[in-house]
Amino acid sequence: MGIRSSEKELQASLEQAGLSVQPLSWRTGSVVQGLDMRRAHDISESTVRNLWRLLGERGILLFRDQHLDHDQHLAFTCRFGPLAQTGLLGRHAPPGYPDLFRVTNIKTDGKRSETENAAQQWHSDQSFMPVPARASLLRCVHAPEHGGDTMFANMYQACEALSDGLRTTLGSMRAFHTLFSSRSQTMVGRQPFSSVKEGELQELSGTYHPVLRLHEDTGRYALYVSEQMVDRFEGWTVEESAPLLDHLFAMSVRPAHTYRHRWRPGDLIFWDNRSVMHYAPIDYDFASLDLPENRRLMFRSTLA
Repeated sequence: MGIRSSEKELQASLEQAGLSVQPLSWRTGSVVQGLDMRRAHDISESTVRNLWRLLGERGILLFRDQHLDHDQHLAFTCRFGPLAQTGLLGRHAPPGYPDLFRVTNIKTDGKRSETENAAQQWHSDQSFMPVPARASLLRCVHAPEHGGDTMFANMYQACEALSDGLRTTLGSMRAFHTLFSSRSQTMVGRQPFSSVKEGELQELSGTYHPVLRLHEDTGRYALYVSEQMVDRFEGWTVEESAPLLDHLFAMSVRPAHTYRHRWRPGDLIFWDNRSVMHYAPIDYDFASLDLPENRRLMFRSTLA
């Protein structure tokens, strides 16, 4: 299957508004050119609606050469809805911007960030919350000279790749999503969160979601489990769940279902957490983080 007819219609509408839209890969992602995010309030409502619809179909949108400041980043984000609220955002925010999440391997006051090795397992942002994040926008300020990539997996495709029998079985099942899954706790080199606020542990402890999630905007089903957040199905033990989850994880990240992004400063990627997972491999010299060519600095906003 190539580009769906609905995607072609959206592409045509955006091109009429002066934008250029091209696919990033076979089924996943589009690069959008011709939009100036610094003037977020000047973007028409119809363009915002069509970008949102395109995001729902393609999973990720890439905008190049968007050298934004924090205010411009948030102004663009807010054109698409309210911001997500969770204590995990503010704890890694730049001063004065509690709604931005800083992902960096650059020391602050001589200390390493807890986010220097973030996203080393496949996941969907905030799936451990009763109402997960709808979408995320990640802006690149510094990228390593080699590597520092982010990978995305199309969970529509993963769902479509299931056999009819397995899809029927999974259709009635729920999985437990938690920030403290046994799979995430065994991740090598991950730093524990050091300053969780009182009462926040309960909020982060986890919740159940359908294994096959209906996307509210597209009416399409996506596989909704991830290796970082899920280690059991409802009513199943961790040990009983492991074989089936391992199969689902392996199938969902087949090369045909993924897109790997090589970051450039000024890139902003807008992704839909309802239909894609993401992962940041350690594909650069992680033993020499203080070298200038290995610096990585990103800022993420999140839509509720």
